[in-house]
Amino acid sequence: MQLIKRFLESGAAVNYIQVSHRQTAIEYTIAGTAKILDANLDMLGRDPITSEMEGTMQAWVVETLLQGAYVREYHLWEKDCKAYFPAMAERNGVTMVIKAKGGQSFTELVKETLVAFDVALPNDILTAIEQMRQRVNTMKHEAGLELEHFVTESEYREAISAVEGFWEQLASRERFIA
Repeated sequence: MQLIKRFLESGAAVNYIQVSHRQTAIEYTIAGTAKILDANLDMLGRDPITSEMEGTMQAWVVETLLQGAYVREYHLWEKDCKAYFPAMAERNGVTMVIKAKGGQSFTELVKETLVAFDVALPNDILTAIEQMRQRVNTMKHEAGLELEHFVTESEYREAISAVEGFWEQLASRERFIA
């Protein structure tokens, strides 16, 4: 099978663009929290206690935003794959259902699906997405709120870069058919 792009039908580039837009929204929001912090300190005063409390509030907001964005991005990647690959299969005249089989991770399923389309991606992309999957499952299913499970801003950026890279690679391999 081939990855087929048809005029006026969406392809991988749409998913790449959406991931990029969401990343920009997160960056915009983080920058906004810095402005709110400055505005609050200007209004309340920049004494050590106020600075500490306002700084902590800003850090909590950013931390919360990153955790939610990270989980959301992984799940949107899964959903987008579940829509994209069957659509590509249909363009090849084949029916495909994307569903992991007993004990198989979703990233393993995607690797198998890529083989069906004769697509090889750089290992670092799928390795990063698999790490993201594992981390999201830990965040969702492990008992308690453990700080070591939290995602840093750089870890979020690395994960988003892998998801963007995934869709960018697929877009570059789509063959246009009128």
